[in-house]
Amino acid sequence: MTVHEVEKGTGRPGDDLAATDVEDNEQAAPAREAARRRVPARRWLDVAIGVVLVGLGAVGALRWWDSTAYVVVVLQTAGPFVVVGLGLLAVATLLLRRWWMLVPVVAVLVVASAVAAPAFRASTSPKADRDLTVMSANVWIGSANAAQLMDAVRFHSVDVLVVTEATPEFVRRLDSEGATDYFNHREGVARSETYTGTMVLSRYPLSVRSLGTDPAVEGTRSIQPELDVTVPNGTVRLKVAHPTAPLQGDTAEWRAGLRALQTWKERLDGDEPLVMAGDFNAGFGHPGFRDLADGLDDAQRTDGQGWVRTWPFAGHRLPAFVQLDHLLSRGLTVVEAGQVAFNRADHAAVWASYHLPAR
Repeated sequence: MTVHEVEKGTGRPGDDLAATDVEDNEQAAPAREAARRRVPARRWLDVAIGVVLVGLGAVGALRWWDSTAYVVVVLQTAGPFVVVGLGLLAVATLLLRRWWMLVPVVAVLVVASAVAAPAFRASTSPKADRDLTVMSANVWIGSANAAQLMDAVRFHSVDVLVVTEATPEFVRRLDSEGATDYFNHREGVARSETYTGTMVLSRYPLSVRSLGTDPAVEGTRSIQPELDVTVPNGTVRLKVAHPTAPLQGDTAEWRAGLRALQTWKERLDGDEPLVMAGDFNAGFGHPGFRDLADGLDDAQRTDGQGWVRTWPFAGHRLPAFVQLDHLLSRGLTVVEAGQVAFNRADHAAVWASYHLPAR
């Protein structure tokens, strides 16, 4: 061993290797420590994704629970938000590269999308003749803009106008805007300062089967007339629907109103053309409404309009997010459908044109 080698401390080859390993370990230690810190962070990220997924899935699953609990009834209107939320969660999970969490997120998204898909498939017949056009408008205890409503009636060539929450004052305003000249027939009862009044105005003759004034039968305090509309090539039975709104403390009465309408539907004999029109205060997220709509065509849904929103409009801070107003039909072909919002009304009006079967 030379003096030079002794001074350098490299007399044994292993000494240099050991020194190198120590230096490498010292350099790698911060990286290993950072990796150890990232593992808990990733686990917490997975937990957060899982919690959001379970929450969205639970809200979506409420659509199958027929309950009158106020919170449940409200959350059942959130179906579209569940689909949107699951889509955003899937994108976030993909961007964060949490691959194993992506599988359950996509699985739940597929189920939610399958539930929502029928609302986006149109089955209307736009080339068919328009034999009857029906519009239903909730006028917010008579406060709606009558001129705008009549403008919509004329624009869409409405033959039958169903007005819920009709007051005598509103009917007078409607007449001053030309309703008397436009419509030749009318039935129903308008009531002051209450949501229970209903009027049906028609260009075609109306025959009253029932004025629908008995709360014990109708399941609601609102007037729900049952009429025959005689059009040039046939007769259509019309039933107005306006169950009590599912406000806190009123959900049992609301459910009773939907049940009464379903009972009425099940009593019908034969296959005569039928339209149920009005503010149902319920949508397809509610099991009671789905039971009622079973076997009937919802005009907006048949038209493939997807996420239809008819409430709330004027007087509410929330944007419209749920369809409460419907036109349900049987034995008729839906030609076209739509909705119209107008001032000083918290609901949008819904309308549909129908083709009657050949006699």
